[in-house]
Formats: sequence, structure tokens, C-alpha cells
Amino acid sequence: MLIQFSTENYLSFKEQATLSFVTSALKETHPSLEDVSYAIEGVNMSLLKSAAVYGANASGKSNLIKAFEFFKWFIINSSKGVQSNESIQIEGFRLNIASEKEPSFFEAVFVDSGVQYRYGFEVDSTRIHREWLYQKNNKRKAKEVELFYRNGSDFVTHLKFSVGKEIVSKNMVRDNALLLSVTAQFNEPVSVRILSWLSDTTIITSNSEEQMWDLAVKAINDPVMRQRIVDFSRFADFGINDIQKLNDIVVSSHIQYDDNGEELGSIVFPFRKNESDGTIRYFSMAYPIIDALDNGKRLIIDEFDSCMHPLLSAKLISLFNSSETNPKNAQLLFTTHDTNILNSGLLRRDQIWFTQKNGYGATELYSLVEYKVRSSAPFEKEYLMGKYGGIPFLGQYEQIFNVDEYEKRE
Repeated sequence: MLIQFSTENYLSFKEQATLSFVTSALKETHPSLEDVSYAIEGVNMSLLKSAAVYGANASGKSNLIKAFEFFKWFIINSSKGVQSNESIQIEGFRLNIASEKEPSFFEAVFVDSGVQYRYGFEVDSTRIHREWLYQKNNKRKAKEVELFYRNGSDFVTHLKFSVGKEIVSKNMVRDNALLLSVTAQFNEPVSVRILSWLSDTTIITSNSEEQMWDLAVKAINDPVMRQRIVDFSRFADFGINDIQKLNDIVVSSHIQYDDNGEELGSIVFPFRKNESDGTIRYFSMAYPIIDALDNGKRLIIDEFDSCMHPLLSAKLISLFNSSETNPKNAQLLFTTHDTNILNSGLLRRDQIWFTQKNGYGATELYSLVEYKVRSSAPFEKEYLMGKYGGIPFLGQYEQIFNVDEYEKRE
């Protein structure tokens, strides 16, 4: 499970920003919040099952998701998807002349199979500057063990990371490839485990809509999963009676009635042609949501509330917060503009995060925990009033329609 993720000097993030799933010491009194966290066995730590990120448009919410998306992609693909003479598609914070020339930083701390890992790297468009991997057992007094540390072309490897030591000795790691990515290709156990953990972390953004659609279409080939996705759509009150593939086209089935309200049978429609954008997006997210909850995976969604009714968004979040529907402690991280969720009794204060740009165009990421507010405070009202930041400051739109003033400037 994800403990925390950090990034620095990437897109709109100039300074290091860290989003944490570790519960705070604050007491929450709402009864619906009892299941939103779970204790990690062997250590004095509890993790949250979901977290929401709020902020104005262009404040950096999506850039946080993009940071984790790059982190995942580069680890999985740097040894095979980037050639020796190819540049790395990375962009630092360009609004500062110093940071523009510095490498970008990424680090994740997570737990998998009773072991805690801390892995990260610094990279620019040409090479890996630093890379590190630490692990420790889930025991109260366990200490971190450095499996390897890379500083430019210099590597220090632990005896437990023998495959990595051999690969380094044979000079098999390119400047633009991660050691972790290379060792995974040689079935080094820890590296393979980390890449598997990342593969079980699904990221949904506007750029992955086609990929999610293809995954959903593939999922309905399984009869049991198809029926679960159909029920997932029926319970959302879309009026859909069935979903199936006919001649490689996904169709939705709706009940047809006569003028007396009697059922005559069913009629089918091409799904992507006749269903609403919200229904199509919901169908595309159905399998990743079910899969995450079934198997205790991680799901990261940008613009979670896009095209969805607030009540539907709240219901999906509640599935992750409930021990009944989420017995394996799957995690949901999402960005949203839906302020209704703030007053729904679904989120603790430490589950609510904000992004806001400072006067120099850099994104700051912070939690509601940093504010001295009561657990019973009207979060939605106070957020929209600007008490927590993370909202747009709107200018004088009216002057745009004073055409005479524009003509005077010419």
C-alpha cells in the first residue's frame, strides 16, 4: 500500500511536495469515518483508504497525477522503452532559471508483502543523476537497509542486491536507464516485486480514456465480470438493462414499453454512440474500480467527478472507505472540484488535500490537517469562502464587454 509520494522540480512543482496516506493524530467523531483507515501489522502506523485533492484549475492537481504517472512509466520502461541516445521526456519547473537546469525528483514509500520500501530517483532529459532503494521489515524497531545507492555513474550495492551488483560490474546500466528497471529484466526478486506493485497501480487521466475503454471491453468477455459491470451500471440508475458485445461492438440494452407502460422487450443501442459521456466514462472506470477493490490495488483518478453526478461520486468513494466492500484495503487517490464531497461525511481532515500556486507560479500541496478547524466544521462552505486556499481568484470579467475601452487601446 502507498504510504507517501513526493515530487520536486517537476512541471509546476518547484519545491518538494509530499502527499501522505498516513493517518494523523486528530480525532474524528463522525461514525461513517471509522472504516477509512487500517493499521499496518507490526508497526505503529495506520494508512488511509482514500484521499482527495482540491484546487483551482491550473493549480497543479493534474500535475501531481502526472508526476506519479511518469514515476510508474519510467520505472517500468526506462530499460527497454528508452534507447541509449534518446532523451528522457521530463520537464522541470521552468518559471525559475535555476530549477530549470536542475534534475526532477521522485520518491515513493510503500508497503508490499510485509516489507516497507523507499525508492526514488533524480533525472533530467539526458541522464539519471541519483537513484536509491531502501527496505525494512514491518517491525517497530526495524532499520532501513540500503539495497543500492547511485550517484551519477557510481553505484554502491548491498550483498542482498547481488543481481544488481553483477549488472553494475559488467557496465550494463545506461546513463538514461534506471538500475531498478534493468535488474527487473534479469528477474531480481525485489525489483520484480516493485514493478509488479506499480503495475497494480492504475492511473486514469484524460489521456488514458481509450486505454480504459479497451480494458472495459476486454473485461466483459468474462461472463461473471460482465454481469458485475452490468449491475454496477444498473445500480447507478442509468436505465441500462444489459451490456454486451455484438459483432465486436459494445451495445447497451434498454427496456422498451408501450403507451400503457407495459414492457415489450429490450432494444439495443451502440454504447459509445447513444450513451451519455458520463455513462461511457462510468463504464470505462467500472472494471478498474472492481479490480482494485477485489484485489487490494491502488487506483488514481484525475478529475474523478468529470461527467458524474455528485451522489454517484460520493457512492464510489464510499466503496473504498467501507471494510465491507474494501476488505483488502485498496486505495483511491483522486482530484476533484466536487465540493459536495467535503460535507458528505466521507472524508477525514487528513484525507483532504489542496493545491495552490504561489506568486511565482509554483504549486504548493498541503493538507486540511494544517488548519485548526473542528471535525464538525462546514468544510465545503469554508473552502468556497477561501479559508483553506485552493480556489480561483476571479477577475473583472465585465470589462471584457466594454468594447469602447479596447478600441481606445488601439
